[in-house]
Amino acid sequence: MALVPPELVSEYYQLSKPEIRLEDNISNLLSEKETPDDVKAKLLSDLIPKYHRAMKPTQSTTPFEILSELLAESELPNEKPLEIPSKLNMMAKYIGYAVPKTQRKFILPILEKLRNANYTFNDQSELEVNGKPQYRSNVIDLFSYMMKNERTNVTPPKGFTKFFEAILESNIPLQWIGNKRLREQLVLSHVNPEFAKSSPPS
Repeated sequence: MALVPPELVSEYYQLSKPEIRLEDNISNLLSEKETPDDVKAKLLSDLIPKYHRAMKPTQSTTPFEILSELLAESELPNEKPLEIPSKLNMMAKYIGYAVPKTQRKFILPILEKLRNANYTFNDQSELEVNGKPQYRSNVIDLFSYMMKNERTNVTPPKGFTKFFEAILESNIPLQWIGNKRLREQLVLSHVNPEFAKSSPPS
């Protein structure tokens, strides 16, 4: 066996082109008579896809360009600004955690009716009557007492006397109130207005 200089080998096989080597390997494999056909089929199934990939022309590598239309800032039509929840909605959300699920749908309408009758709640969650706060009253305690039907005799929270007046003045429907005793007192107050003044709810 004679040694061949590398320059002759590179000229003959053109080592820089792998498709020529693949062609040569495929033709050698096909001409072999000793290799069984199933082994040839397996080797060809590996070589032919490699040959197809090598024969595909390489795409020119152009740098990726972003179209100027895409770079230009475009205004979205009819873009709605983010809706900031109102103080009333936030208060209704927190009250909802303290009242029964069946009564939650009435919280926001009750708050709106109270607001229309000048009964509001300040940042400390205290009841305000015409801007004057009821010291140590709490919106969650008041609504919890109004909405829950307690079996035991629970004392009303602080500021409930004014809240009872607010319920009467704002004409809140009796179906919206979950406390059975409070509903009875409201019915008696509607029948006899002097009852509300003489006996505060207990």
